[in-house]
Amino acid sequence: MKECPVCQAPLKPWRSPSLLYCEQCDIWVSDFNADVTQHSETIIEENRAQGLKQLRLSNFNTILDLLKTHGPLGNQHLCDVGCAYGWFLEAATQRGMEAVGIEPEESVALQGIAEGHTIKIGYFPDCLEDSARYDIMSFNDSLEHLPNLPAIFQACYHHLNPGDKLIINIPNSQGIFFKIAKKLAQIGYTNPWDRLWQKQYPFPHLIYVNPQNLEHYVTPYGFKLLQSQTLETIQIKGLWQRLRMDKSSGWLMSAILYVALVIIYPLIHKCPSDILLQIYQKDS
Repeated sequence: MKECPVCQAPLKPWRSPSLLYCEQCDIWVSDFNADVTQHSETIIEENRAQGLKQLRLSNFNTILDLLKTHGPLGNQHLCDVGCAYGWFLEAATQRGMEAVGIEPEESVALQGIAEGHTIKIGYFPDCLEDSARYDIMSFNDSLEHLPNLPAIFQACYHHLNPGDKLIINIPNSQGIFFKIAKKLAQIGYTNPWDRLWQKQYPFPHLIYVNPQNLEHYVTPYGFKLLQSQTLETIQIKGLWQRLRMDKSSGWLMSAILYVALVIIYPLIHKCPSDILLQIYQKDS
Protein backbone atom coordinates (compact mmCIF):
# COMPACT_ATOMS: atom_id res chain seq x y z
CA MET A 1 0.00 0.00 0.00
CA LYS A 2 1.31 3.44 -0.93
CA GLU A 3 2.12 5.90 1.84
CA CYS A 4 1.26 9.58 2.05
CA PRO A 5 4.30 11.62 0.98
CA VAL A 6 3.66 14.06 3.83
CA CYS A 7 2.61 12.08 6.91
CA GLN A 8 3.35 8.49 5.78
CA ALA A 9 -0.18 7.32 6.60
CA PRO A 10 -1.62 4.72 4.19
CA LEU A 11 -3.18 6.22 1.08
CA LYS A 12 -6.66 5.03 0.16
CA PRO A 13 -8.14 4.75 -3.35
CA TRP A 14 -10.95 7.12 -4.27
CA ARG A 15 -13.30 5.76 -6.94
CA SER A 16 -10.39 4.31 -8.95
CA PRO A 17 -6.98 2.72 -8.30
CA SER A 18 -5.34 5.68 -10.06
CA LEU A 19 -6.48 8.27 -7.50
CA LEU A 20 -5.49 8.11 -3.83
CA TYR A 21 -6.03 10.32 -0.82
CA CYS A 22 -4.81 10.57 2.76
CA GLU A 23 -7.40 10.63 5.52
CA GLN A 24 -4.76 11.96 7.91
CA CYS A 25 -3.65 15.14 6.13
CA ASP A 26 -6.05 15.31 3.14
CA ILE A 27 -3.45 15.18 0.41
CA TRP A 28 -4.52 13.74 -2.96
CA VAL A 29 -2.21 11.97 -5.42
CA SER A 30 -2.73 10.34 -8.80
CA ASP A 31 -0.70 8.07 -11.03
CA PHE A 32 -2.08 9.50 -14.28
CA ASN A 33 0.48 9.34 -17.08
CA ALA A 34 1.91 12.34 -18.89
CA ASP A 35 1.80 12.20 -22.68
CA VAL A 36 3.00 15.33 -24.45
CA THR A 37 1.86 13.85 -27.79
CA GLN A 38 -1.76 14.40 -26.65
CA HIS A 39 -1.36 18.19 -26.73
CA SER A 40 -2.63 18.79 -30.26
CA GLU A 41 -5.36 16.18 -29.78
CA THR A 42 -6.88 17.66 -26.63
CA ILE A 43 -6.15 21.40 -26.49
CA ILE A 44 -7.03 24.33 -28.73
CA GLU A 45 -3.85 26.33 -28.19
CA GLU A 46 -5.24 29.72 -29.20
CA ASN A 47 -8.16 29.38 -26.78
CA ARG A 48 -5.86 28.31 -23.95
CA ALA A 49 -3.67 31.38 -24.37
CA GLN A 50 -6.61 33.79 -24.70
CA GLY A 51 -8.51 32.16 -21.86
CA LEU A 52 -5.73 32.23 -19.30
CA LYS A 53 -3.48 35.20 -20.05
CA GLN A 54 -5.35 38.01 -18.26
CA LEU A 55 -6.03 35.92 -15.17
CA ARG A 56 -2.44 34.71 -14.99
CA LEU A 57 -0.96 38.19 -15.49
CA SER A 58 -3.23 39.58 -12.78
CA ASN A 59 -2.17 36.86 -10.35
CA PHE A 60 1.48 37.21 -11.35
CA ASN A 61 1.45 40.91 -10.53
CA THR A 62 -0.14 40.09 -7.17
CA ILE A 63 2.67 37.59 -6.53
CA LEU A 64 5.36 40.11 -7.44
CA ASP A 65 3.75 42.78 -5.24
CA LEU A 66 3.82 40.35 -2.32
CA LEU A 67 7.36 39.27 -3.11
CA LYS A 68 8.47 42.90 -3.06
CA THR A 69 7.40 43.14 0.60
CA HIS A 70 10.13 40.58 1.38
CA GLY A 71 12.91 42.43 -0.46
CA PRO A 72 13.72 44.44 -3.60
CA LEU A 73 13.11 42.78 -6.97
CA GLY A 74 15.51 44.73 -9.17
CA ASN A 75 18.37 42.65 -10.62
CA GLN A 76 17.15 39.52 -8.84
CA HIS A 77 17.71 36.31 -10.82
CA LEU A 78 14.50 34.33 -11.31
CA CYS A 79 13.98 30.80 -12.61
CA ASP A 80 10.33 30.02 -13.45
CA VAL A 81 9.77 26.27 -13.77
CA GLY A 82 7.00 25.34 -16.18
CA CYS A 83 6.91 28.86 -17.60
CA ALA A 84 4.63 28.01 -20.57
CA TYR A 85 4.46 31.09 -22.83
CA GLY A 86 6.65 33.17 -20.52
CA TRP A 87 3.99 35.39 -18.95
CA PHE A 88 5.60 35.37 -15.51
CA LEU A 89 8.95 36.12 -17.14
CA GLU A 90 7.29 39.10 -18.84
CA ALA A 91 5.86 40.42 -15.57
CA ALA A 92 9.15 39.86 -13.74
CA THR A 93 11.35 41.60 -16.30
CA GLN A 94 9.03 44.61 -16.16
CA ARG A 95 9.99 44.81 -12.47
CA GLY A 96 13.70 44.84 -13.31
CA MET A 97 14.38 41.16 -12.69
CA GLU A 98 16.57 38.89 -14.79
CA ALA A 99 14.34 35.96 -15.65
CA VAL A 100 14.78 32.56 -17.28
CA GLY A 101 12.10 29.93 -17.76
CA ILE A 102 11.98 26.16 -18.11
CA GLU A 103 9.26 24.56 -20.24
CA PRO A 104 8.97 20.93 -21.44
CA GLU A 105 6.35 21.53 -24.16
CA GLU A 106 8.48 22.60 -27.10
CA SER A 107 5.66 24.17 -29.14
CA VAL A 108 4.62 26.31 -26.16
CA ALA A 109 8.19 27.25 -25.25
CA LEU A 110 8.93 28.33 -28.81
CA GLN A 111 6.05 30.81 -28.66
CA GLY A 112 7.60 32.36 -25.57
CA ILE A 113 11.05 32.42 -27.16
CA ALA A 114 9.55 34.17 -30.20
CA GLU A 115 8.29 36.87 -27.81
CA GLY A 116 11.86 37.46 -26.65
CA HIS A 117 11.88 35.43 -23.42
CA THR A 118 14.80 33.26 -22.32
CA ILE A 119 13.38 29.75 -22.03
CA LYS A 120 15.17 26.43 -21.67
CA ILE A 121 13.25 23.58 -23.32
CA GLY A 122 13.32 20.56 -21.04
CA TYR A 123 12.64 19.38 -17.51
CA PHE A 124 13.69 20.73 -14.14
CA PRO A 125 16.30 20.22 -12.80
CA ASP A 126 17.90 18.23 -15.63
CA CYS A 127 18.22 21.18 -18.01
CA LEU A 128 20.08 23.36 -15.48
CA GLU A 129 23.81 23.32 -14.97
CA ASP A 130 24.79 22.11 -11.51
CA SER A 131 26.42 25.47 -10.76
CA ALA A 132 23.32 27.55 -11.65
CA ARG A 133 22.11 29.70 -8.75
CA TYR A 134 19.01 31.88 -8.48
CA ASP A 135 17.55 34.37 -6.02
CA ILE A 136 13.97 33.26 -6.71
CA MET A 137 12.53 30.02 -8.06
CA SER A 138 8.86 29.80 -8.97
CA PHE A 139 6.34 27.11 -9.82
CA ASN A 140 3.21 28.72 -11.26
CA ASP A 141 0.60 26.03 -11.92
CA SER A 142 3.38 23.56 -12.65
CA LEU A 143 4.38 21.75 -9.44
CA GLU A 144 1.19 19.68 -9.48
CA HIS A 145 2.27 18.17 -12.82
CA LEU A 146 5.70 16.98 -11.66
CA PRO A 147 6.62 13.53 -10.32
CA ASN A 148 9.06 12.94 -7.45
CA LEU A 149 8.48 16.16 -5.52
CA PRO A 150 11.12 15.35 -2.87
CA ALA A 151 13.76 15.49 -5.62
CA ILE A 152 12.22 18.74 -6.89
CA PHE A 153 12.43 20.37 -3.44
CA GLN A 154 16.01 19.15 -3.00
CA ALA A 155 16.92 20.64 -6.37
CA CYS A 156 15.31 23.96 -5.42
CA TYR A 157 17.38 24.03 -2.25
CA HIS A 158 20.51 23.34 -4.29
CA HIS A 159 19.88 26.03 -6.92
CA LEU A 160 18.71 28.79 -4.56
CA ASN A 161 21.06 31.12 -2.73
CA PRO A 162 20.82 31.04 1.10
CA GLY A 163 17.93 33.16 2.37
CA ASP A 164 16.25 33.41 -1.02
CA LYS A 165 12.74 32.60 -2.12
CA LEU A 166 10.68 29.71 -3.46
CA ILE A 167 7.24 30.55 -4.89
CA ILE A 168 4.57 27.87 -5.20
CA ASN A 169 1.31 28.79 -6.96
CA ILE A 170 -0.78 25.62 -7.06
CA PRO A 171 -4.39 24.31 -7.15
CA ASN A 172 -6.04 24.17 -3.72
CA SER A 173 -8.12 21.19 -2.59
CA GLN A 174 -10.03 23.47 -0.20
CA GLY A 175 -11.38 25.51 -3.11
CA ILE A 176 -15.05 25.68 -4.03
CA PHE A 177 -14.66 24.17 -7.52
CA PHE A 178 -12.71 21.21 -6.15
CA LYS A 179 -15.45 20.55 -3.61
CA ILE A 180 -18.25 20.87 -6.17
CA ALA A 181 -16.49 18.59 -8.67
CA LYS A 182 -15.87 16.02 -5.94
CA LYS A 183 -19.54 16.01 -4.93
CA LEU A 184 -20.64 15.62 -8.55
CA ALA A 185 -18.21 12.71 -9.02
CA GLN A 186 -19.67 11.03 -5.94
CA ILE A 187 -23.10 10.98 -7.58
CA GLY A 188 -21.73 9.73 -10.89
CA TYR A 189 -21.07 12.87 -12.96
CA THR A 190 -17.29 12.73 -13.36
CA ASN A 191 -16.60 15.19 -16.20
CA PRO A 192 -15.82 18.21 -13.95
CA TRP A 193 -13.67 16.02 -11.69
CA ASP A 194 -11.69 14.61 -14.62
CA ARG A 195 -11.27 18.11 -16.05
CA LEU A 196 -10.06 19.38 -12.68
CA TRP A 197 -7.36 16.70 -12.64
CA GLN A 198 -6.69 17.34 -16.35
CA LYS A 199 -6.89 13.59 -16.70
CA GLN A 200 -6.85 13.50 -20.52
CA TYR A 201 -4.35 16.34 -20.93
CA PRO A 202 -0.67 15.98 -21.86
CA PHE A 203 0.38 16.77 -18.29
CA PRO A 204 -2.33 15.70 -15.81
CA HIS A 205 -2.31 16.75 -12.18
CA LEU A 206 -0.38 14.34 -9.97
CA ILE A 207 -1.19 15.98 -6.64
CA TYR A 208 -3.73 18.24 -4.92
CA VAL A 209 -2.73 20.03 -1.72
CA ASN A 210 -4.07 22.49 0.83
CA PRO A 211 -2.19 25.18 2.80
CA GLN A 212 -1.42 22.93 5.74
CA ASN A 213 -0.17 19.80 4.01
CA LEU A 214 1.85 21.75 1.44
CA GLU A 215 3.73 23.52 4.24
CA HIS A 216 4.38 20.17 5.94
CA TYR A 217 5.61 18.79 2.62
CA VAL A 218 8.04 21.62 1.77
CA THR A 219 9.58 22.70 5.08
CA PRO A 220 11.56 19.50 5.83
CA TYR A 221 13.68 20.24 2.75
CA GLY A 222 15.26 23.35 4.25
CA PHE A 223 12.60 26.01 3.77
CA LYS A 224 10.43 28.13 6.06
CA LEU A 225 7.05 29.53 5.11
CA LEU A 226 6.93 33.32 4.77
CA GLN A 227 3.45 33.83 3.36
CA SER A 228 0.36 31.81 2.51
CA GLN A 229 -2.78 33.10 0.81
CA THR A 230 -5.09 32.42 -2.11
CA LEU A 231 -5.28 33.95 -5.59
CA GLU A 232 -8.13 34.67 -7.98
CA THR A 233 -9.58 31.53 -9.61
CA ILE A 234 -11.49 32.91 -12.60
CA GLN A 235 -12.16 36.16 -14.44
CA ILE A 236 -14.97 36.91 -16.85
CA LYS A 237 -12.51 38.15 -19.48
CA GLY A 238 -11.23 35.08 -21.27
CA LEU A 239 -13.71 32.74 -19.56
CA TRP A 240 -15.41 31.65 -22.80
CA GLN A 241 -12.09 30.77 -24.43
CA ARG A 242 -11.04 28.94 -21.27
CA LEU A 243 -14.18 26.81 -21.36
CA ARG A 244 -13.59 26.11 -25.05
CA MET A 245 -9.87 25.25 -24.90
CA ASP A 246 -10.65 21.54 -24.53
CA LYS A 247 -11.51 20.02 -27.91
CA SER A 248 -13.91 17.59 -26.24
CA SER A 249 -16.04 20.37 -24.71
CA GLY A 250 -19.38 20.75 -26.45
CA TRP A 251 -20.64 24.19 -27.44
CA LEU A 252 -23.96 23.84 -25.60
CA MET A 253 -22.45 22.68 -22.30
CA SER A 254 -19.80 25.40 -22.54
CA ALA A 255 -22.54 28.00 -23.06
CA ILE A 256 -24.51 26.72 -20.06
CA LEU A 257 -21.41 26.80 -17.86
CA TYR A 258 -20.49 30.26 -19.09
CA VAL A 259 -23.91 31.72 -18.26
CA ALA A 260 -23.95 29.99 -14.87
CA LEU A 261 -20.47 31.24 -13.95
CA VAL A 262 -21.27 34.79 -15.02
CA ILE A 263 -24.40 34.75 -12.84
CA ILE A 264 -22.63 33.42 -9.74
CA TYR A 265 -19.38 35.32 -10.36
CA PRO A 266 -19.97 37.83 -7.51
CA LEU A 267 -20.47 34.90 -5.12
CA ILE A 268 -17.35 33.04 -6.21
CA HIS A 269 -15.13 35.66 -4.57
CA LYS A 270 -16.84 34.94 -1.25
CA CYS A 271 -16.07 31.22 -1.52
CA PRO A 272 -12.76 29.45 -0.83
CA SER A 273 -10.40 29.98 -3.76
CA ASP A 274 -9.05 27.09 -5.82
CA ILE A 275 -5.62 28.70 -6.21
CA LEU A 276 -3.10 28.62 -3.35
CA LEU A 277 0.03 30.77 -3.15
CA GLN A 278 2.85 30.11 -0.72
CA ILE A 279 6.20 31.90 -0.52
CA TYR A 280 9.08 30.12 1.20
CA GLN A 281 12.58 31.17 2.18
CA LYS A 282 15.60 28.91 2.00
CA ASP A 283 17.26 28.46 5.38
CA SER A 284 20.41 30.53 5.71
